[in-house]
Amino acid sequence: MGIREIRKSYNRLGWSMLAYMAIYQFMSLPLLLLVKQFWPELLSETWFNLILNEVIQYGIALPVAVLIMNSAKAPKPQEVRPQRKYRLSAGEFVHYLILSIGLLFLFNIVGTYLNYLISLVKGSQAGNIVEQSLTSYSIPQAFLLTVISAPIGEELLFRKCIFRAVGCYGEKAFLFTSASLFMLMHGNVIQYPYAFAVGLVFGWVYLRTGSIWYSIFLHAIVNFVGGILPLLGEDVPAIMVGLSILYLVSSGYAIWIIWRKRYFRVRNKPELVEGALDAALINPGMMLFTVASFVMAGYIILYL
Repeated sequence: MGIREIRKSYNRLGWSMLAYMAIYQFMSLPLLLLVKQFWPELLSETWFNLILNEVIQYGIALPVAVLIMNSAKAPKPQEVRPQRKYRLSAGEFVHYLILSIGLLFLFNIVGTYLNYLISLVKGSQAGNIVEQSLTSYSIPQAFLLTVISAPIGEELLFRKCIFRAVGCYGEKAFLFTSASLFMLMHGNVIQYPYAFAVGLVFGWVYLRTGSIWYSIFLHAIVNFVGGILPLLGEDVPAIMVGLSILYLVSSGYAIWIIWRKRYFRVRNKPELVEGALDAALINPGMMLFTVASFVMAGYIILYL
């Protein structure tokens, strides 16, 4: 693979991510102004705002991003390793689920501590968009958003589509590209560490099985455990006790897996030319998307 091909692929990939983020974050503004002009009563309806955001994100932003990303395909698609259709056993699925929950818990501590340090520097509490967004919805609305909508849309984009764009550069390139872009798209300090960690697991499951459904189900359950169960546990102490035990067990399991160096065993490692990493990172698309993510994170810290 030549430097020019790699730079072109990742440049288009960065632009697709930037378009996705920009459309999702800003397209709702003119629509909300229109609604405010003609149907102001709808603005007080939480369901309306949720559905509007979901339509913009997955009905407009996602298709636009995919169209741009498709142009990032390498010129030799036959070099992409065919996805194997492998069925995970129940035990294997539980293994990846416990590993994901453990990584979620461990790296959420890292993100929370970073947010705490930023709060000390700032002199006031830094924004926590995860907590604010979940508590602004009812439990059914939060379930629809985090357990159904997000896993389907995000796995299609960050696993299946990104594999088509950069899978020809090898499993390792796909895994770190997918996890890194998944992390940056979240756009906040608290989620950066665990989004990258669980993104690696989701990507690995997709690589191993060749089926996007496994990573969707895995993503959905992880979001349910990390987002919905704590809401349900606010009124049911037994849920919080069980959740605490699950977090402790799963985090210990994750530490054991990492210590045993059994996280990922990448098989195909194509020879890339010298300077491939620089070409993938130093291009307008990837750099602008990275800056946009950090700007969003900074805005959340300072103003939310």
